[in-house]
Amino acid sequence: MISLSASRIGLASILAVVCSITQAQQQPTSFTKDKKVWTNLQRDSVRKVIATALIYPSWIFNSNFVLYQTTASSGLKTFYLADPDHSKNIRLFDGNELVELSAAYLSQSVHPMKVDFSIQGVSKTNPYILLCSVQGTTLQYDLKKGIFTEPIASHPASTPQSISRVARNDIWTLYTKDRTYGIYADNHNLFLKKSGALGKDSVVQLTRDGNPNYSFARKTVSNQMRGQHGAWLGEWLGDTHIGFALRSDQRKVRDLSLINSLALYAPLRVDYKYELPGDENVTQYELWLLNADSAKMRQINIDRFPDQEVKMNQNQQSGGIYFTRESRTVDTIQLCRVDPYTFKTTVLITEVGKPILNDQLQTYTVINEGKEVIWWSERTGKGAYYLYDHTGKLKNAITKGDFVAGNIVHLDARARYLILEGFGYKSASNPYHKKFYKVNLDGSGFVELTPGQGDHSITLSLDKKFIIDQYSAVDLLPKCEIKDMNGKARAFIPMLDHRTLKDYGLNAPILQKVKAADHITDLYGIIYTPADFDPHQKYPVICNVYPGPQVDGIPQGFDITPSNNAKLADLGFIVLQFGYRGSSPLRGRDFYTFGHGNLRDYALADCKYVVEQLAEIYTYMDLDRVGIYGHSGGGFMTAAAMMTYPDFFKVGVSSSGNHDNNIYGKFWTETYQGVEQTKPTTVDSLGKLHASFSSSAPTNIELAKNLKGRLLLVTGDMDNNVHPANTIRLANALIKNNKRFDLMILPGIAHEVSGDYYSGLISNYFTDYLKSWKGFDADMIK
Repeated sequence: MISLSASRIGLASILAVVCSITQAQQQPTSFTKDKKVWTNLQRDSVRKVIATALIYPSWIFNSNFVLYQTTASSGLKTFYLADPDHSKNIRLFDGNELVELSAAYLSQSVHPMKVDFSIQGVSKTNPYILLCSVQGTTLQYDLKKGIFTEPIASHPASTPQSISRVARNDIWTLYTKDRTYGIYADNHNLFLKKSGALGKDSVVQLTRDGNPNYSFARKTVSNQMRGQHGAWLGEWLGDTHIGFALRSDQRKVRDLSLINSLALYAPLRVDYKYELPGDENVTQYELWLLNADSAKMRQINIDRFPDQEVKMNQNQQSGGIYFTRESRTVDTIQLCRVDPYTFKTTVLITEVGKPILNDQLQTYTVINEGKEVIWWSERTGKGAYYLYDHTGKLKNAITKGDFVAGNIVHLDARARYLILEGFGYKSASNPYHKKFYKVNLDGSGFVELTPGQGDHSITLSLDKKFIIDQYSAVDLLPKCEIKDMNGKARAFIPMLDHRTLKDYGLNAPILQKVKAADHITDLYGIIYTPADFDPHQKYPVICNVYPGPQVDGIPQGFDITPSNNAKLADLGFIVLQFGYRGSSPLRGRDFYTFGHGNLRDYALADCKYVVEQLAEIYTYMDLDRVGIYGHSGGGFMTAAAMMTYPDFFKVGVSSSGNHDNNIYGKFWTETYQGVEQTKPTTVDSLGKLHASFSSSAPTNIELAKNLKGRLLLVTGDMDNNVHPANTIRLANALIKNNKRFDLMILPGIAHEVSGDYYSGLISNYFTDYLKSWKGFDADMIK
């Protein structure tokens, strides 16, 4: 085994470079037994050294070998293999030895620290022959003999097959498996191409009613706009000549507008479709089937709930066409199957979740050509997987509902097992840390694959016998183990020691568990302290907030790059980031839905109580100087907190906040505040369902009269997610109440605000007003 020696090499490298940095910078730095103070430049230098020394292992194609490398302070790399089959690590060579061993086969000399080396795979006939690339030259490396040779025919490479190129004018065409037919979209309509002799294809136009808001073209990733010519939004069903597509109809959906003040020559109005809570006209969905042999299309009646949301999984099997339809009240969902030949729609599973379903984790998988379905449900209070037969009859629970089951990362329907993410299992010290588990489809054979404390990620070997398990926490450097499917460690990848951070002036964030305002629920979060932290001083406190509910945004794994929270702390603040009740779908139904019906206020009491608890534990926190900031939902929460607890929160920066959720997205407000059907469902002459819905949420505008502290409102003028009107309406309410506040409009900026100027706004605002807080009168002089 080489783990110990490699670890020593990594730590020694850091020691050497840190010493050289200290000597070279010649800047005032004090080193004592109890405290080390570093300049920002020195801390950045140490971070670079640690980042260079971190190890990123990877599987070698078609083998169970793992390749990894260490880097010395000089930049010289040493290459290793981990062999989990034999529970050992193998040192290959360093850069000097690599150049010496391969020199005879290279056309020119190369510097040992610049040599380019990779392993493409192993020989099909001898697993101890590695197919390598050295400076672009393909060579064989014999593990047993320790020598390079040129490739020979008796040891063909086990390398990935190359992908054939597609003609540029045909890249948007999706062909059937036998390539008899192809389909593409043009001007939002569908065209069917039939392969002919001598490359002479025939083309038939299938639809003629397409437009940008009623299109068969797939949206592009870059701008979410429909292309004039592109891929269709459907799929072929297995190896058949039947295609299917879920078409959305937004022709009646309202338009919102923005003004692009930076447009060339003159300001330009930009319109986009946007649904508001309670809107009468919202997106409608249509399921279309295509029979390519007859070149005919047919619309399938899939209506069940008025204004239902319909979703389809891609790459469906030939056992049928599956989709889910969810009620507008977000409390009922059905899994349905359409017979592609009789066009009959069958409801397989109906799930009711009160007050709402967990849209973030809800999923299903059809296996064995439609004979079985794996279904996710929160019926026990925590998400679990269940196995159903083809008729929709429950066969068994796969997981027991004693933790929150996340995504399935591997499924073997023949071997009858799956590997999944999980949160909050009994062995986890933090319910937000992702772990992985293996379980048979009948619910037996449950194995915890990744028991180590921390947030995990895994990579499976090609034969699925082993996993690379990498895990860390915000205060814990990465660890890496190679494990078998029983969770047993079979090899270790040497990583840096945790002491590296503390020994060389890099503060690790503090992971902390406290209680919610109910004094019962555990809350988890992070405390960031200044680089020159002195526990005997008093520091102003800043809360970085985001209330969810779909995600809380709290980092879980290690990142050597300093976060915005850490940078803010280094200016002389204690920065807190915690998950409050209602902020995450990863802790079960009751936690996730805590804020339902109370979309403005649900996280505020928890936030205040967290600060109060921590100030009792850590006396260096100054409760007379508490600030708060956040973006989007965090901007909304920031303003709400400033005006709900105006004597507690003194300074706030609210960015792109949805201050009036009645003009924010339908999906958000109707899901998390609630929506009611106000009129019975009716059916028109065309068979379409109609009903009326209403939704109303409390707003920050109603709190404007309470402002006492300093508040900075920030918005981009091109925000098509949270329209700038949210911020303008709050500003208007503050003006009407004679309140002093600051407003920053960022020209040409959409919702995702970032960059040095934005972070500088936050830093300067807190430095100017919170650090030396002496009080502030938010009321205008009359």
